[in-house]
Amino acid sequence: MITPMADDALIALAQHRFEQADRFDATYDDCRLLHDIFPAVIQRLREKVEVTRDFVALDRSATEVPKNWEKQAAIVDSRAEDEQMQLTLLHI
Repeated sequence: MITPMADDALIALAQHRFEQADRFDATYDDCRLLHDIFPAVIQRLREKVEVTRDFVALDRSATEVPKNWEKQAAIVDSRAEDEQMQLTLLHI
């Protein structure tokens, strides 16, 4: 890639080349073009990860979810009178 591209343009080009290479009658050149764009896609992903690394924080409730699921499943199992699946919505 010689000229810089906006994120949306890079995504659109990568999607287009992927679709071309994924066709039943794709040629070697279609696959090569997809292969050629991948270093730019990976580099852009690395840049985005570095920029957002400090913005992302682990949600403490996400680490406690399995415990909550076990409790919720025990409640549902104790109430089940028939053999149909019981669905519950958990706040995550």
